[in-house]
Amino acid sequence: MWGPGRKMAFGAAPGPRSKLWYTLVDGNLSEVFFPTIDRVALHELRFFASAGGAPPVDDAGDGQHRVTWLAPGIPAFTVDSTHHEYRLTKEFFSDPDENAMLIAATFTPELPDVRLYMQASAHWQPGSEGNFGQVLDTHPPALLLRQQDIWMCIVGPFSRATVGYYRSSDLQIDLHDGDGYLTYTYERAGPGNVAAGAEIGIRAGSFQIAIGLAHTRADAEEVARATLQKGSGNVRHAFERAWRGLPDLPPALSKVSGDEGMLAQASLAVLRCLEDKSHAGAFVASPAAPWGESNHNGNQIYHLVWPRDLCRIATALLDAGDQAAALRAFRHLQSRQRADGAWFQNWFVDGTPHWTSTELDQVALPILLAWRLGIAGCLDHDPYPVMVRPAAQFIIREGPLTQLDRWEDLGGLSPSTLAACIAALIVAAEFAHEAGEHVAASHLRAVADYWNDRVETWCSTASGQYVRVAGDPDHRPTVGAIAPEFLELVRYGLRRPKDERILRSLQSVDSALKVGLPAGPSWRRYVGDLYGEHDDGSPWDGSGKGRPWPVLTGERARHFFSMGLPAAELVRTLEGFAGHGSMMPEQVWDAQDIPGRGLFFGKTTGSVSPLGWAHAEYLELLVTIALAGFPDLVLPARHRYTEGPPQDPAFIWSHRHQIAHIVAGRRLRVQLPRPGSVHYTFDDWKTFAEADAIDTTLGVWVAEIPSNKLAPGSQLAWTAHYVTGWEGKNYFITVD
Repeated sequence: MWGPGRKMAFGAAPGPRSKLWYTLVDGNLSEVFFPTIDRVALHELRFFASAGGAPPVDDAGDGQHRVTWLAPGIPAFTVDSTHHEYRLTKEFFSDPDENAMLIAATFTPELPDVRLYMQASAHWQPGSEGNFGQVLDTHPPALLLRQQDIWMCIVGPFSRATVGYYRSSDLQIDLHDGDGYLTYTYERAGPGNVAAGAEIGIRAGSFQIAIGLAHTRADAEEVARATLQKGSGNVRHAFERAWRGLPDLPPALSKVSGDEGMLAQASLAVLRCLEDKSHAGAFVASPAAPWGESNHNGNQIYHLVWPRDLCRIATALLDAGDQAAALRAFRHLQSRQRADGAWFQNWFVDGTPHWTSTELDQVALPILLAWRLGIAGCLDHDPYPVMVRPAAQFIIREGPLTQLDRWEDLGGLSPSTLAACIAALIVAAEFAHEAGEHVAASHLRAVADYWNDRVETWCSTASGQYVRVAGDPDHRPTVGAIAPEFLELVRYGLRRPKDERILRSLQSVDSALKVGLPAGPSWRRYVGDLYGEHDDGSPWDGSGKGRPWPVLTGERARHFFSMGLPAAELVRTLEGFAGHGSMMPEQVWDAQDIPGRGLFFGKTTGSVSPLGWAHAEYLELLVTIALAGFPDLVLPARHRYTEGPPQDPAFIWSHRHQIAHIVAGRRLRVQLPRPGSVHYTFDDWKTFAEADAIDTTLGVWVAEIPSNKLAPGSQLAWTAHYVTGWEGKNYFITVD
């Protein structure tokens, strides 16, 4: 059982001592993570107001909430909740020195007989027997919850307390069945889906509640009481002091924002909070599970590490002035690289894989992050031999087709994946050249040149319209889903911003995918996207309808700026998507309001919020505008592909890329997985020649066939001979 994916706030104390993260939903405490950011401990803590003779008022569901940050960039939050029966102000922050958090509240009832109650439940881990609850016989009573090896103790001014089973015999059910009164109290419950509740002993005024988490009952109780004894003023001051000790946001970013830097500072804080405390550099994608209320198997969760999201986050942190955090992310990537040079699709913070498919852009982006760190002068070691080289070897061995593209539901020839890979290979060639590996550098550039030359043939129709993904390297696509993936070609400098094909394809993207929203325009991912709520607002269940992504607004804004157009309006659009809580969502709702499901036109959907990638994209947009430059641009790639003379690179055949056609006038290079030679014929084996394969030093050997001599319509055949014997198969290539 997961909490809602739509968080209104997310915070944590900086530093390694407090291993606790917290989220807010509907004005109340939602999931609390401990001792790692991929481990949900507390499911929720919410308040109820009740008077005799009426059902209880659920503060989360029935109140109106407004959230504010303690200060810009300080992720502690005040929530003002109002209802016609009461007003409840709550402050949420954690203790930077303990695994505990405080709720400092003020309750103002409209009528003297309205009482305030609190209920908390632990997260039910899929596959476990459930949780346990207990009321501690202390004065005042304390609440205890146990989830597997995690103990949670909740202390406060409680007059009465009880435990029960969630939505069966818990405090809320008892208040409802007892006509507003707490009629039954139980001392123990479990195993099962357990909830613990208590009546707040203060009729009106201020009070404080502390939550301690530990691996033993005694430690959890001790930590909770110690934090409560410190008091909210001291803990709040320590929390704020710890955050102010981190590097500040560069003032230039605030100056180009539309809200005086409010979202920029919030974005920097959110990205920092996404890092695990026990596994340095393990930044997760989001502290949420999409559509968590209907997510029961734990498969679709975002508090995992994705190399793509991690690289985007690290790059944004680097450009926002936190070089140390970016370097930690890079080191975490290095520690999780597989022996074959690639990375898993995603993993838990300790490195345990979750999904195991391969996404080639997630192999390329770490290389580009190494390049960015090197340019910034903050690398403390040479990453080429230990990380860049193995990753580049994987790309040339397995590409250009990717098992999954960046949206993870289709594979093939993707413009965005190709863009990242081409840029990464050029970067890897620069590293190789600096290391004196000139043969390796030459082959890396040759593969990049070939892929770059074929992008349009592989990924665009004859009219010049780029498609989201194609599958046949020998035949140009005639149809395909419209998507803005091709903008990644501009991002890295492989195509000019005003390239005719880019502009023509953007017209189709705007016609098919652009959505006008109150804050401004946004774009859906691609035609046919099924990842989003159904039209009736019901959660995604394997199908649905994809909604606009703020990430795509940020990408489009950077393209606007690259063409010399003003991007300030789209900066304000992104700030509008984040709303009062400054949480940037994955998707925004693009249909009529459905209040019963919490869906409002132009506001966040039920997927996830905040999304680290979206916050990173916003910061990168500000950096682009502030510096009047393009931080992701790979200058060697731009010089080679948009400023240099046209190229006619050789086609490169490999066992993963068994092309059957080449263009007349081009040479063919055959990439072999081990030492050998290529025997080829231009006349159906009446005559033949042999070309020895040259060792590229990258784990592949390359033999070149002079196919540039052949006329269109000709056919060549070849086979390979290794030390162990013949290939056992002939391959045929037609010259077009």
